[in-house]
Amino acid sequence: MNLLTINSFNCSAQASGGVNQTTVALTTYFTQQCGINCYLGFFEDIPKKFEPLPLFKGRIMLNRHFDKEAFAKFLTTNHIDVVQVNFLKKQNLVVMPQLYETAHQCGAKVIYAFHMCPGFQLHTYGSYERTKYGWLHHDNALAETKKWFLTVTQKLWMPIGRRILQSKYRIPYEHCDKAVVLSKYYFEPYLYYAGVKSNDKMTAICNALRFDQFATDKDIATKEKTVIVVARFDEDTKRLSLVLRAWREIEQDTCLKEWKLQLVGDGRDMPFYRYLVDTWHLQRVEFTGQQNPLEYYRKASLFLMTSTAEGWPMVLMEAVQMGVPVVAMDSFGSLHDIVTDGLNGRIVPNNDIAAFRKAMEELMYDELSRNQMSRNAVESSKRFTIDRIADAWLQLFRKLKY
Repeated sequence: MNLLTINSFNCSAQASGGVNQTTVALTTYFTQQCGINCYLGFFEDIPKKFEPLPLFKGRIMLNRHFDKEAFAKFLTTNHIDVVQVNFLKKQNLVVMPQLYETAHQCGAKVIYAFHMCPGFQLHTYGSYERTKYGWLHHDNALAETKKWFLTVTQKLWMPIGRRILQSKYRIPYEHCDKAVVLSKYYFEPYLYYAGVKSNDKMTAICNALRFDQFATDKDIATKEKTVIVVARFDEDTKRLSLVLRAWREIEQDTCLKEWKLQLVGDGRDMPFYRYLVDTWHLQRVEFTGQQNPLEYYRKASLFLMTSTAEGWPMVLMEAVQMGVPVVAMDSFGSLHDIVTDGLNGRIVPNNDIAAFRKAMEELMYDELSRNQMSRNAVESSKRFTIDRIADAWLQLFRKLKY
């Protein structure tokens, strides 16, 4: 079988980004384990410091001014059976109707893979603390004030935002043979934003684990009294101020004085988070900077997530793989695929800081439950190994091909 994957960017094992890394993992597996001939289409090249992934048998560079003849020649010359279009930048979506038509004329089926949380464009977050910091430190004060206002009035403008976004969801859905989202919980919201009622084209395939190792019983037995967050330091999307607000209460409990919070990562809002730690006089918060998180997962006893929205968060997958129970706010659908409340972590209502703190405290106090959740987390993560995820894609390819 011959597969053409189309991304916004050329593909490299050294480059970051969820779509790129997923393409690398699946291409490697398909090529080495399944004998599939993989090809790549892209709209923008990668920086020269990155080496293009050598596994592709051919590449074609595209642009929004779609060259139908060149694309058709590429498909027929390479006998392409399936074209998989991954989530594209909005300016490149205009090619979907012509791409779909040309692929069908050449006997190829088209898959559209949406690698985000439906409606992610509208999930903005602003807070009083971030706005205040912006004005005090001359850091994007007007922009932060706007985000705060949009957060407060979200219910009023959300229907308008949905109508503005509709074409970005509807165009690829109408011009594919199958639409793949990361979770079955995304069927309904995707159709809502697309303004489509039928879900006949929808299917769900999640991302695979990135690490090839799992926490052992020894790892679980030697875990430390450490709570971690692994994230890009971006308040708009990660809302780490909510973590610090909950931790502020945790530090008041003298029975939990041996516990510490580690923030693993970096980003534009690092100064803001340091400001909160200083302003609230937090004593047991450590900023590690950008690090390989594997060893931090191995030692940690709890993992926290407060994102406004996620598609399929790899850090959450990595945490459970390394036996770290999760406490997360219920703000995105795929959370329920990864975490089962009471089994391998706790899910609390979105924005409920009191419930978030209480769930943390209960697990910090109860070592027996925490260790059982750690073992459950490791076992639950094995559903997402690369061979299982690749097999789901192979089954989809076969259904389309035959």
